[in-house]
Amino acid sequence: MNRLLALFFPPKCPYCGAAIPHDMTECLICRANFPEHPRIEALPSGEVCIAPFTYSEKVRKAIIDFKFHGNRFNSESLAAAVAASVREVYYKDMGFEFITCVPMSRDRKKVRGFNQSELIATLAAKQLDKPFVSLLYRDNGAAVQHQKTYEQRINDEDDSFHIVQDAVIKDKNLLLIDDVMTTGTTLSRCSALLRKAGAGRVLCAAVAIVDEYSKDKNTTV
Repeated sequence: MNRLLALFFPPKCPYCGAAIPHDMTECLICRANFPEHPRIEALPSGEVCIAPFTYSEKVRKAIIDFKFHGNRFNSESLAAAVAASVREVYYKDMGFEFITCVPMSRDRKKVRGFNQSELIATLAAKQLDKPFVSLLYRDNGAAVQHQKTYEQRINDEDDSFHIVQDAVIKDKNLLLIDDVMTTGTTLSRCSALLRKAGAGRVLCAAVAIVDEYSKDKNTTV
């Protein structure tokens, strides 16, 4: 039965939509065209964020299909790319104890069915052989980020993020993962909260970084 389903409903490459074998997470052509090295961008806090991709057409398709249309299969490829970037750029800092993610409000998660950043982070954690720990939460009723313009995100004084009360992170080095970095304010705010709670160094990573030329557009991320 599974073979019959595989014949008629093979998985599709997240980036181009081509049918692929069940043991692959993307087609060979798209994999060959992955960027050679991760992007590294400064955050408003002075830290950096790394990402395997720029938020360009094919990657945007893969993320939107995953994030807004519930195609969780895409998360396997996206998480593997994040893990590869972490190994390449943070190889000297692989001593971080935990991996965590940018949180989603409980109500928003109930509507969507999952937190895309959490799913990416948990899959990347398995590949990096590190524990995933939920260390942050977000208030219900918080404004949805993808509905804000670039300027609104930059000037946002969002105070809806909080540390989980029983989080044990004093002097621990952490890896914080988000799906898309647009302005970097969310990652900066979350990493600042983690440091204030006693964390040591907070390394940041995302699936994709929005390029400068598109930041003045109302791009869905």
